[in-house]
Amino acid sequence: MTTNHYFIGVPLQKERQDEFADLQEILREEMKYKNWTHPEDFHITLKFLGACTTEQLEAIKKELLKKSWPDPFELQLGPADAFGKKDQPRVFHVSVEAASPLVSIKRDIEQLCEQVGFERENRTYKPHVTLAKKWISGISPLSAKKVHDHFLKCYSMEVDRFCLYQIHPQQSPKYEVVCEVNLDNGGET
Repeated sequence: MTTNHYFIGVPLQKERQDEFADLQEILREEMKYKNWTHPEDFHITLKFLGACTTEQLEAIKKELLKKSWPDPFELQLGPADAFGKKDQPRVFHVSVEAASPLVSIKRDIEQLCEQVGFERENRTYKPHVTLAKKWISGISPLSAKKVHDHFLKCYSMEVDRFCLYQIHPQQSPKYEVVCEVNLDNGGET
C-alpha cells in the first residue's frame, strides 16, 4: 500500500524558475548530485507534513482556506548557499530572506497543523530553494577563490500565495498542487 506524503510551500514564479534552472546548469559543470530539483518543483517549504490521513488532509485544507492571511509581500532570494561541507555540500540551494510575513505564515501553519495532529517543527526555520541534493562528486563553486557572479546574485519575488502539495516521488516534476491559498483573500483558486 502506497502512502501519500504532503507539504506546504510557496511556489516560485516562472521567471525565478528559469533563473534558478540556469544556476543549476552552471552548477552541473562543477558538481554531480543524485537529485536535481525540477524547475517546476522549486519552492520554499513552510511545513513538511509527511503521511496524512484523509481526515487530516481535509482538516488542514479547511483551516488553511478559512484563515485570514497577510497581504502579498516582497521577498528577497539569494545568494546561493549550501548545507553541509562548504566544498562538498549535501544540499545546494538559494537562500531566502526570513522576512516577517513569511515567518508569520510559517508560525501560523505550524499552529494549524499541530491542532490537526502533526508535531510542531522545533528546528530553526531556514527558508531556502533547493537546487540539488545528495552530493556525489565535484567541488562547490562557493568554495572557489572567485565565486561565479551568478551564485552571488539576489532576486526579488512577490509572494501572493502558498500551496498544499502532494509528493509523487517517481514522477518529474514530482509535486502536485492539492490546494492553493491566495494571500490577498485567503481563498482557494
